[in-house]
Amino acid sequence: MENKTGKYFKYAIGEIILVVIGILIALQINNWNENNNLNKLRQEYYHQLLVDLQKDVESINEFFRINQANRNEYNAYIKLYNTEGLKPSQVYNELIKLNLISNAISLNSSTIESIRSSGELILFPLEIRSKLLDLTVLQNKITSDAKHSDDSKANIIQNIGTIRGASNLVSRLDNQPQLKSYLKINENLPEIILGLDAIHKWKDHSEMTSIKNLKLLTEDITIIIDLIESEMNKN
Repeated sequence: MENKTGKYFKYAIGEIILVVIGILIALQINNWNENNNLNKLRQEYYHQLLVDLQKDVESINEFFRINQANRNEYNAYIKLYNTEGLKPSQVYNELIKLNLISNAISLNSSTIESIRSSGELILFPLEIRSKLLDLTVLQNKITSDAKHSDDSKANIIQNIGTIRGASNLVSRLDNQPQLKSYLKINENLPEIILGLDAIHKWKDHSEMTSIKNLKLLTEDITIIIDLIESEMNKN
């Protein structure tokens, strides 16, 4: 009986050990599967972020290209004042050639916002998390500043439009002396020139600010891309 009891006891301990080992193996497999799924999700986010960031770089470069063309035209207008004896009509004609509309900059923040709202930002290393949050703040600032500048500029343009009409109205009135006299375009010309000159100076200043911030944004994007690619290469 003692021998049988000892055997049963050893058998029971063995069974318990096997069950514990089985549970540990199951937990290990479950943890491995969970970590594997989280890693796949992280890799998908990395890929989406890289796509968004690359689109931002392309948008920024396009903004720089168009802005440089606008700046060259504005600088040519400024140099016009080196000419002595400028006529009001000359200044006006050069002003209306300039582009009043600021080049819109489109920045992609959908993936970052999606990660933040889902609470899955914790999946990323601390350095990448911090850089992504800083990037979002700068993106929002650039977008907000540009919108504020455009809204303020639009009010001035609207006021000028009520005394100037369309940009090509003056040329259309060349063969309409009676109508031109009635509309008092020449009398309004000083106010129109001052208003347009102020708008273009405002536009020039706001775009310079945007360029400064976009250069900082480009530097941050480059750092984040390097960090993400480094993490992806680890897997």
